[in-house]
Order: sequence, then structure tokens, then C-alpha cells
Amino acid sequence: MPQPLNNRRNADEPGCLKLGSPQLPGRGNFGPAGGLQGLDEAESERDVMRLKHRKSASVLSLAIALLAPAISACGGSSGGSGDDGTFTLRVPGAPNSLDVPKSYLLVNTQFIGLVTEKLETISPTGEFGPDLATSVKQPDPTTLVYSLRSDVKFSDGTPMTADDAVWSIVHAATGISQLAGNFKSFASATATGDLQVTVKLKTPDALARSEIAALVFVQEAKFAKAHPDTLGTASALPVGTGPYAFSSFSPQSTTMTRNPHYWGKKPAPAKIAVNTIADENAARLAMQSGALDGSLVTNLKTVPQYQGIEGTSTHKLPPNITLDYLSLDTSKAPFSDPHVRKAFAYALDKTGVMTTTYGTNFEPAGALSTAGEFAGLSPSASVIQDFLKSLPQYSFDLEKAKAQLAQSAYPRGFEMTISYNDANPWQKLVVLNLQQNLAKLGVTITPRQVTVSEWIANIYAHKGEMQLIDYNSASPDPNWRLTALTTKSNMGANGFNTAEYTTPAVEQADTALVKESGKSVRLSAAQTVLRAVADDVPYIPVGAPDNVYVLGSGWSFRAAPSIFDLYWNGTWVSALEAK
Repeated sequence: MPQPLNNRRNADEPGCLKLGSPQLPGRGNFGPAGGLQGLDEAESERDVMRLKHRKSASVLSLAIALLAPAISACGGSSGGSGDDGTFTLRVPGAPNSLDVPKSYLLVNTQFIGLVTEKLETISPTGEFGPDLATSVKQPDPTTLVYSLRSDVKFSDGTPMTADDAVWSIVHAATGISQLAGNFKSFASATATGDLQVTVKLKTPDALARSEIAALVFVQEAKFAKAHPDTLGTASALPVGTGPYAFSSFSPQSTTMTRNPHYWGKKPAPAKIAVNTIADENAARLAMQSGALDGSLVTNLKTVPQYQGIEGTSTHKLPPNITLDYLSLDTSKAPFSDPHVRKAFAYALDKTGVMTTTYGTNFEPAGALSTAGEFAGLSPSASVIQDFLKSLPQYSFDLEKAKAQLAQSAYPRGFEMTISYNDANPWQKLVVLNLQQNLAKLGVTITPRQVTVSEWIANIYAHKGEMQLIDYNSASPDPNWRLTALTTKSNMGANGFNTAEYTTPAVEQADTALVKESGKSVRLSAAQTVLRAVADDVPYIPVGAPDNVYVLGSGWSFRAAPSIFDLYWNGTWVSALEAK
């Protein structure tokens, strides 16, 4: 899904789209995570038969028959199976640039982060770990002081200094960077020592440290400054400190070889070959033949087929931080009427849509946050699970939908057009499901298929009464999504509050989420926002797809990495070992 985007922005700040993997950071990421969720023809036929026998009034079968996989060229293989020390990685879409601020595509950070490292790592429970920075101090609410490692060299042998970190932070946080919208509180970064960097914030920001940890990819500043226009292209490959160095780059493939000056323990693969394969069937055949060693599964219904390949292993990467949801523009009719919004919530067979799209590889979503996003705030998993279950739920029930519509300004129904992204099958299923179910209540919905580009443009322009969005958080903190979707400063064009929704209580809670550091205060604030959203229904959560990684027969994980290790920490490769 292009999943992932930025959160808290003023209406005049630049947009920041991220195509991610099941997901999709800015203070989140939206879009197809991992790529396209295509369904093959055989699956479509089986799903049609299964859905015809559902006992609910929801009908999803028409959507299934219309889905076909998108196929793109696959770059040449570099051996698989680990027999020559090469790990061949599949990505569903190539970035336009290896300089991340120029082309933020979430799924591609899994290999770019092996070259341009981070200052810190983020754990599934929200703790920070050392990487290029050995420690971070916060002497006051608007200051972060980073102490850097003294034994780090770039792949060309040049020692890393504070100037490199400063340039990388400013490069990500300012100017035309696609990530700039995520650094709303950023004021400056300066070298306050050979190996010390001081970051100043405009206002206190509880997420500033995690934003820097997730979104700043450290490069050699001297090389970057010498190639301002071509940096990230095949003629100016970024120079980093990670275990690998870029050796080639094209839309079809990227190759990386060991960094001879790497400061840490060398990972198992001597070489990483990255091939662009959009189609899941093509990727599966490549793994079956031994030409592919690792891939995030973009069509989750194919997981059992991967498991049927001898020697392969599948791994769910915790935590689940992706959400598929509907945004209802509360400033426009008919969704300015809360009864209409609730009618739509009851009329959608969310379980049917998610099962048809992802099989068993998803979690139901009854709130705008997943349980995994509370790992850094909640005292226990049971506490947050109990809270999420206590919120108003809108399970599929056409009688309740009918009752809500009868209380609205449109008791006899209305007509509207809903656009969906043609790269995201769950979106098509949602629109067709609502079309058929609400037709019984007098509501006429006309589906309109749009390209990914038009879908993105519509989101940023707040064009249309309903948006269908995939969104990833970049740390286990509900702030990443909630403050993006509910604050007044994010309303209007280029803001991500596409529902144009807030209340005084929500604004107060969002302020606490941003400025307060105490866990109990921030947990209470997040709960306030989630209750308001559940009561007022500006957004309809649909479900949370899993992140499933598959390894070929030549490789295994010592321990399955987290989704943060894959996307933001750049540490997943250290868990690999050749069989």
C-alpha cells in the first residue's frame, strides 16, 4: 500500500508521501506497505464461491473477480541460497533515489539503511538503543545532545564527525525533503564538539527523538555536498557507515558489497542484491527456483503458498503498527451528519473485506490505534487491550445502519462517488461492499478507480468526501497517528487530518501527546482522542494487516527481527545466518 505519511503539519507545509509495506513514517506512513496486494485468478475464483455462501447480507464476490495482479520486470538474479555469500532481496518497487529525503519509499529503507545508518535504534517497546550515537541527553525539553562513536569510518575510509550527522539531520528535516513535514518542531542542529551534535527544538516534542532515530539516514557530508543535484543516482551513490556500500543502482536492481571499514560485527552475507519484482507470483516463483532469498510478502493471501516451498520459512514481524482505515470528511455533506458516518460504519463488513484481502494475516481493528502502538506507553498489554475493547464498536449490522440513516438528514438516502486506489485491493473491496450493502438503504454509490498518483493527490488536496488510506507508525507510540489525524493544524490541503475533525478536548489531548513526556499523562491523552474518534466516527478503522517476511532455503533468522529492525533500525541483516 503507499502507506506511509507525515503527521503534524501546518497547511502550508510540504507533503510527504511514503509508499511502504504492510505496510506504509512521517509521523506515520501511508500507502501500500510492501507493494501491491494483488490476488491471482485462482484465488479470485475460490473467494467468489466462498463469499457466495456467507450468511451475512454483505456481498464481496464482485470485487474479487475484478482483481488482477500487476506485473513488472524482474531484475536478474545474483545467485540465491547463500552459496556464494550473496543474499538476494526482493522489493516491489524501486526508489527514484537512494538519497531517502528525495524519495521516501518505506519498503526500500530495509536495504538503504544497511548503507546509511541511524543515530539510534528503536525497540518494539519504545526503548532507544545506541547506533552511531553512544548516548543522548536531554538537558531541557527543547534540547537533544548526541554523543557519537569515535571508531566509525565511512566506506571510503573517511572518519565520521559531528558535521556529517549535522548535515544528515538538516538534510532530512528541512528544505524540499519529503521527510520535512515530520520535523515540525525542529529548529536547528549544530556540531558542539568533534563528536557531539546538539539539536534544538522550537517547542517541546515528545516524538522528536524517535523522529530523528527513524528518519535520519547518516551520509558523508563532504560527498553529498559535492553532488547536490545527482546525490542518490547511479552516478553519485550515497556514502555511509553501514555494513555495506552501494556498488550499483537502477530501477531493476541495486547491489551492495561489504564496507571494509565497518565498525561493527560483519553480517553473514558478503553481498546484497536487491531485485525489483512487483508481482507476487513472480516473486514466489523466483524463491522456488532459488533465485530469491528474502522478501516481505505483499499479497498476504499467498503466505501458505510460500510455506509450501521446501526449505522456506515465514516470520511475522512484530509489532503490528499498520492500519487500513476510511476517512470521512466531517466538513462536507453527507458526512457532516454524524448519523451518516455511523450508518457507513455499521454497513461495512470489515471482517469480510480483510479476510478476503489478507486471509488470516491481519488483526481486527476497532480503534484508530493498534495495540502494538501502545507498547511504549501502556503498563501491560492487557490494560490496552481492555481499553480498546471498551470503545464503541461498529460491527457489521444493516439494521443498525438503517436506524442511523433514519435519524440523519438523509433518511431516504443519497448519491455519491467514492474513489479507490487501483493498487490496493482492500480499497476496492470496501467500496463495492458499501455499494451493495447501502443500496438496500437507498444510498447509491458509484465506485471510481484512480491511479496511485491521483489517489495521493486527492489525499493531500482533501478532494472527495471519503478517503481510503493505509498508515504505518514509525515507533510504538500512538502519537504518530493520532496527532496527524485529529489536530486543527493538520486540517486543510497538505494536512493529514483528512476528516477535518477535532474538538476542544481532542486539541488539549493532542497537545499533551506532543509536549508531555510522562507516560501516564500521554496514555490518558491518547485514550481521550481514541474515545472521541470512536464516539464521533470521523474515521472508520477497517483492519491491521500483518507484516510477514519469507526466507528462502539458504538462509534463516537466529531470531526474527521486529518491523522496526527491518524498516528503521537497519539491523535485520545481523539476524541472518546461512544454512
